[in-house]
Amino acid sequence: MTTQLITAHALTDEKGLNINQHYLFSLQASEEGYIRIVTTSDIEVFYKSIHDFLTAWKGITSLGWANDKETFQKMLDDLKTGR
Repeated sequence: MTTQLITAHALTDEKGLNINQHYLFSLQASEEGYIRIVTTSDIEVFYKSIHDFLTAWKGITSLGWANDKETFQKMLDDLKTGR
């Protein structure tokens, strides 16, 4: 499964999110169209469709994608160290 590294601002306070707070998270989409995000602060949220996801966030920016956990971890590490 491909994972996107995303930054965005929350428009809802579901599952402990803070409205208008900027988050960094991984986004995964299932073949059925469900969206799963996990923030770097370990908040996990599921959406029934891409529409539900898009209406819950603003300023969505993709920082890249990975096909495996190792590549994704390297992306996070590079972002944290400013490489």
